[in-house]
Amino acid sequence: MASIATSPNGHRRILFYDVMKKRKAIHLGECTKKESETVKLRVESLIIAKTLGLEIKQDDAVWLAGDGKYLREKLAAVGLCESAISKVTPTLKEHLADFLKRHSSKVKPGTVAVWRQVIANLNELMPEGIRLDEITTGHAKAFHDGLKAKGMEQTTIHKRIGFARQFLNDAIDWEIISKNPFAKVKTSTPSTKSNVEVPREWIDQLMPHLDTSWKVIVALSRYGGLRCPSEVLSLRWVDIDWERLRMSVPEPKVEHHSGRGIRSVPIFPELLPILEQAWECAPEGAEFVVDKPGYREAANTGDGWKNANLRTQFLKKLAKAGLPPWDRLFHSMRASRQTELEHQYPTHVVCAWLGNSPRIAQKNYLMVTESDFDKASSFRETNTTRATQESDLRETNTTLSETVTSGSAASNDPANSWVETKKASENTGLQGGGQGIRTLNRFPDA
Repeated sequence: MASIATSPNGHRRILFYDVMKKRKAIHLGECTKKESETVKLRVESLIIAKTLGLEIKQDDAVWLAGDGKYLREKLAAVGLCESAISKVTPTLKEHLADFLKRHSSKVKPGTVAVWRQVIANLNELMPEGIRLDEITTGHAKAFHDGLKAKGMEQTTIHKRIGFARQFLNDAIDWEIISKNPFAKVKTSTPSTKSNVEVPREWIDQLMPHLDTSWKVIVALSRYGGLRCPSEVLSLRWVDIDWERLRMSVPEPKVEHHSGRGIRSVPIFPELLPILEQAWECAPEGAEFVVDKPGYREAANTGDGWKNANLRTQFLKKLAKAGLPPWDRLFHSMRASRQTELEHQYPTHVVCAWLGNSPRIAQKNYLMVTESDFDKASSFRETNTTRATQESDLRETNTTLSETVTSGSAASNDPANSWVETKKASENTGLQGGGQGIRTLNRFPDA
């Protein structure tokens, strides 16, 4: 595809034919054979991309912006890449605005809302007017420190650094920069899961203090494993299959993924009477299972689903029931349900019902509960009892063995011969499954 030619003076050049079958040459000047071979491979890769109308490979783009930047104008002159001279590197602020414009229509409104938060942080904490090619790893680490100074949680910082890294990777894809200054910024996430177990006893204590709608909200979260508020408030009565005892649960969070949007969930025995009560109390023509239109209007905003005022109201209801608030009120109920179901059904079945993956379940949902400790303690007590019984049996067998031995030793005494032999025979029969042979020693009368 390309070849290396060497002039009498030792200068080398790369020769190739372009898409119009015209011969082109790239003069390298004086260089080693190894160096010219390296350039030749890059040229061949660029020729393939040009011929097939493909984007330049990421590796080639990095090379053009780095080690190959001194040859870039020669490569541009023969039509293998764009000239870097005519390019004006955009500022960080300009690139972020362009990224938002190009990608907002491809993701959920909630994601766009988070992007806007991160972009606001970058515009605030990075030097004003800084160009993309001027951002260093030092700037990226200073941004990380700035987020910490704002008092953000570790998880929030981890996610925002990840988004910043995504924004700069986009600049690499467009060959604006060759490396990502956020690549070396290390973040930490909590080593333990933030969900807590929500015992059934707490739910039983809470239910008498709730109206019908709130009973449904709690039951769908704790016993149905639905996401709250998006799935709980989206569930309609037409989604309930009373005959097959199943629900077709809408999935607003993942509906943009291929093959997602609705999943089938069993109506578990704990959930059925609460849904039946809600159906009996529902007004004529009711559409949604949770008859709280104000909740939906507040939670389903233009920026996606939010908890709105549910958390505040739920805290008040917990206080009324005399229960302490727990971390991640609704998510912990969903996690508690998944942990329960994992003890009864295969993982792939539970994940299909809950609408997540085994990896996400293991990382963010499954917990060690009090029942696990109780089960382990009970297992230990059972083993201890069994060990004691086995020890008693061994002592009994030892005693029997000693009796047989003593009987054999005393057999020389004619007066005891018949009695001891009888005992030994009976003991032998006991140990050997009742198959011992009873033998009488006939001896002369004394």
